[in-house]
Amino acid sequence: MAYGQMRITLLDRLTAAVERGATVVRLALRLATRTRLAPTDLYAAVATARFLAAHELIEQAADAVADDPDLDLIEVRQPLWFGGATIVEDDK
Repeated sequence: MAYGQMRITLLDRLTAAVERGATVVRLALRLATRTRLAPTDLYAAVATARFLAAHELIEQAADAVADDPDLDLIEVRQPLWFGGATIVEDDK
């Protein structure tokens, strides 16, 4: 890859990242101004979404283990975008 082509690729990626950031900010502003939700309501919705995602992850892991008797569920961790916390850990 030539130096100029690498610079253009980097510029394209930077532009795409800025565009995604602007979309998120635009959505947040729209939610803050067009709905009757207070900032605390939005925070509560985000916090609830984290716990609902954790509950769904536990259910998926339990279903996957239930199908195969040779598997043991040792640990369930949330992805980093939900905090990366350990949800279930078995000390066997």
